[in-house]
Amino acid sequence: MGYIALMLSNYFHDLAVAMLAANVVVIHIVGRYLTDHLDHQEFLAVLVAKMTRLTWWVLGYVVLAGAVRAWFFMDYEWNPLVPEQGMLVALGVKHILLFGLTAFGILGMRKVRSQYGVHE
Repeated sequence: MGYIALMLSNYFHDLAVAMLAANVVVIHIVGRYLTDHLDHQEFLAVLVAKMTRLTWWVLGYVVLAGAVRAWFFMDYEWNPLVPEQGMLVALGVKHILLFGLTAFGILGMRKVRSQYGVHE
């Protein structure tokens, strides 16, 4: 039964990463829109505040579920048919891209929040 929970945790981890990426991109888009359309500032400020809260919760889940996934990686996800270097390079590239996107999003989120006085 534990392996089913682990598999579900892995799937939800992937979903949370996608949600995190979508959130930071939308917050960036809203921030750029606010620059040109200050007449919608109140609504968009509320939207950014809600998406910021969601982003922090999702990021927390990504980290926790990622730790569980890393702990059990060799038991459930390692594919011995893939050369070790290929698997490690692919994982490295994936994590560099996603860490970069996350950092970009968090910096952009902080900029939008401070620039437009968005508070929860």
